[in-house]
Amino acid sequence: MEKVISLPWKTPFGELSLRLDPLSLIFLVAIAVLAVSAGIYGVGYMRRYAGRKPLWAHSFFFALLVADLLTIITANNVILFLSAWEVLSISTYFLIIFNDEKPSIRKAGFLYLVMAHCGTFCLFLMFFLLAHTAGSMNFDVIARTPFPPAIAATVFILSLIGFGVKSGFIPLHIWLPEAHPAAPSHISALLSGVTIKTGIYGICRVFWMVGALPDWCAYILMAIGCVSGIFGVLYAIGQHELKKLLAYHSIENIGIIALGLGIGLLGVSHRDPFLAALGFGGALLHVLNHAFFKGLLFFAGGAVIQNTNTGVMDEMGGIAKKMPLVSGLFMVGALSITGMPIFNGFISEFIIFSGLFRGLLTLSLSNAVICALAILALALMGALALACFTKVYGTVFSGSSRADGVEIGGKTSKWMLFPMIFLAALCVWIGLAPKFMANLTFIGGRYLAHGDISLQGLGTIFRSLSMVSGAAILTLAAILALQFLRRFILGSEPMPVRDTWRCAFSQMSPRFQYTSSSFARSIVEVAREALLFRRHGGRVSGELPGRSHLSSSVHDASEEKMFKPLFDRLCGLSRMFDLKRIRYTQMYLVYIFAFLIFLIAWKMR
Repeated sequence: MEKVISLPWKTPFGELSLRLDPLSLIFLVAIAVLAVSAGIYGVGYMRRYAGRKPLWAHSFFFALLVADLLTIITANNVILFLSAWEVLSISTYFLIIFNDEKPSIRKAGFLYLVMAHCGTFCLFLMFFLLAHTAGSMNFDVIARTPFPPAIAATVFILSLIGFGVKSGFIPLHIWLPEAHPAAPSHISALLSGVTIKTGIYGICRVFWMVGALPDWCAYILMAIGCVSGIFGVLYAIGQHELKKLLAYHSIENIGIIALGLGIGLLGVSHRDPFLAALGFGGALLHVLNHAFFKGLLFFAGGAVIQNTNTGVMDEMGGIAKKMPLVSGLFMVGALSITGMPIFNGFISEFIIFSGLFRGLLTLSLSNAVICALAILALALMGALALACFTKVYGTVFSGSSRADGVEIGGKTSKWMLFPMIFLAALCVWIGLAPKFMANLTFIGGRYLAHGDISLQGLGTIFRSLSMVSGAAILTLAAILALQFLRRFILGSEPMPVRDTWRCAFSQMSPRFQYTSSSFARSIVEVAREALLFRRHGGRVSGELPGRSHLSSSVHDASEEKMFKPLFDRLCGLSRMFDLKRIRYTQMYLVYIFAFLIFLIAWKMR
């Protein structure tokens, strides 16, 4: 089930060749659903900028971004793919820096652009190796070419680096937590929900073109998945800014997808078709699920931020009383991302868990140990995600407002509410009736593995899912029945509202509530060395100490220990050249001319 359309194109080595197959169809569904939802949401969200910002430019780059996403997913030619990939980076950059009057946003956009181009450099090398070996720039020709093990291994490593930058694999993720909070909320949803998935699509397409890969490729991918998933959620727990917290959860879920793809590779290399089906099918289903619930969370979070004019969680509180519908929709997204039954995140994670347990029981001892460690890692991700969103909901939506100057603004626009309701309905629908979407992703997994997948055992998986979902529904029904019984016994009179016991204080203050740091303290303290946890202030002295302020923060180890020292060395190297007084345009032209002579000599040798 595939369709290829080829049109004449005068670009050297290029061909306007588009391909629609079961693999690209899955990503097209995610792009279509989230792009339409983000477009509708943006109509209401961007009204506040009317007359103050050039909205036509924002709309142009939004449309260009969606067009680039569609082109990347359907491209069947290397030149077409790389051209769309480069335009994607540029259009994303201009969407990120929409509020470019703020230096932090300009810095986030620049960081994204630098990282994106570093990743693209690796992709140029990777596609050069593929095209040179196959003798063609077309993906279908490359897929029919047998590759030597050394070439296949090099292509795999380059794909992990090049596509891993876009996906947000740790430690290549440093642009992601900076760019997502900087962009408007509907753009953040699009970035997190589908743009970073183009990296996952690229890795899947490389698997499809190269074919079978050795076991160590699966091990590396599973290790990346575990590290990205665990550290992504740990960094999320330590955040105080809502959109930055959601950005780190994107890294966590990309880790879950990478873990599933690793299981699929392991199944293909060990000729276990059902294991491959569970791995690839679960990973591709999580691609869809993450697009839906992360879009919902960014939409709901954006509505809260727009109404409170702050993204700092410690300045929020009591939002559920003022915005009950938005808080309920956020709750649906939170339950989905934490993998609770009857919501879509549970379905894909359950399938990946099933694949890991099958590998634990059927593979060799060394592979079984790896699967066991992956099971523990995936369970830890789920537990930490639950703790993180307990913190978010407790800090943002429960209690009362924590800052005197923060007030809830006007009502949320219907243009913003409708996409949230739609995505929430999708999360519940897939959670209760997963068969349709799951079958679509399993067909994509079969195509990814060149048919080396068995779907015969899926009936058992679906029956297990039905049992768990049924038990969850019964539990929910019992809770509602008890609530109804309580109301019946107590009558229709409203419950009296009393202030919380003040512990002998004359007046209750919002400062008595737990802050986001307090919620996360017990977890962050355990991993303080890995998270570079730091305290600021809090010291008191004297018999009558004055006012003191205590705060804490976590810092990205990849940025501080890896990329910042590298950047400082590059800056030092640049200053060294600057001291040599190489400042004249003519000198640079001489260098460029000398490099061209070198290339010509290399070609003629």
